[in-house]
Amino acid sequence: MEVLSRRLTMITLLMAVFAISLAAAVESDARRHAKAQPGVFTACAGTPFCRGAI
Repeated sequence: MEVLSRRLTMITLLMAVFAISLAAAVESDARRHAKAQPGVFTACAGTPFCRGAI
């Protein structure tokens, strides 16, 4: 029973790491697409190539 609980703990931790990394990938993809849409507020550092609309 101890071996089973250890295995389930490891599987659960691996699934949690996978879920967090997948959520981060989806969020960064959503941010990249949001910058491409006009009228969306973006953080520009004052560069002349910034396409962010304020």
